[in-house]
Amino acid sequence: MEENLKEAEKFRYIILAVQRRGNKLLKEYLKEIGVTPSQSEVISILKNEEYITLKDLGRLLICEEGSPSRLVERMVKDQLIERVRDKNDSRFVRLVLTSLGHEKYSLIIRAEAKMYTLLEQIYTIDELQVLNQILGKLLIDTSFERTLEERGYSMND
Repeated sequence: MEENLKEAEKFRYIILAVQRRGNKLLKEYLKEIGVTPSQSEVISILKNEEYITLKDLGRLLICEEGSPSRLVERMVKDQLIERVRDKNDSRFVRLVLTSLGHEKYSLIIRAEAKMYTLLEQIYTIDELQVLNQILGKLLIDTSFERTLEERGYSMND
């Protein structure tokens, strides 16, 4: 039993270390663009789901739980996104990318491609699929699973 606990603890720390290394690499790739990993996630979501509410954005984010209002406020200030009144109901505010946000998106795609190239150098597609299945089990019946599925990443594939 003690060996199982040791392996479980090792797994926990490996997950933490890999997540931190991945974030460090992504921050490095995004630094020259002038956005954070959280901002890049918002920009990517708005590129695919443009004209959504703050609540809907919060539901789709992995980088932040709860309301992303401070993150959005900073991005509005940096002119990456803007708030616009809903065309059908002026009580609602929608979020859209600015032209600068669209420019940053194309640079973000290139930065993410560096990350994915690194992963492809380390793992085969079959290994990535197995890792996704193994790690995805940790997310079953969680808000993260629902968020990933809403974004098109099924835990059953």
